[in-house]
Amino acid sequence: MMPIEAILIEELNKGSIEAFDELFRRYAPRLHAFGLKYLKSNTDAEELVQDVFLKIWKNKNKLDKTQNFKSYLFTIAFNQIKDYFTHKLLYLETINDTLLPPDLSPLESISYQSILDNISVLIERLPSRKKQIFKLSRFEGKSSAEIAALLKITPKTVDNQISEVIHLLKSKINPSDLLTILFFYLFVN
Repeated sequence: MMPIEAILIEELNKGSIEAFDELFRRYAPRLHAFGLKYLKSNTDAEELVQDVFLKIWKNKNKLDKTQNFKSYLFTIAFNQIKDYFTHKLLYLETINDTLLPPDLSPLESISYQSILDNISVLIERLPSRKKQIFKLSRFEGKSSAEIAALLKITPKTVDNQISEVIHLLKSKINPSDLLTILFFYLFVN
């Protein structure tokens, strides 16, 4: 008699949504807990589960019922987490390389880096949609109209979201520092 997991994978190979749903029901909570342990964010862990199962669905015809599905699933999740941290590191390096003014003293560089780190943390804590809008605007240079078209929302919604993020950043960063003023002038406004 074939194990239930092998039967589900065989059915998934044929495109069975029911088999997919059952595998999701069985493994999503464990995968979420695994992602939460590393990503430290419920939203990011939920996105991880969605991404992993999207890959499972896209590759449903290639799944082998004789292989350990759980190992395969967690290998995909582990690779997704690695990619997440690689992209985050590249993102932070890009911010540092692009925004760090050239002629700062060591103390000013440390202060500026601290401001960038604080800003990055605040941005990463934003709700995913607001974070996406802000990054598209400030890091990718897209206009409100472009973002609105991309996300299927109104340009006014985009402007409101960006305004809320700027207000939040200004309220959380010490405005008495000259570098903070420079940062907001170059980056946020």
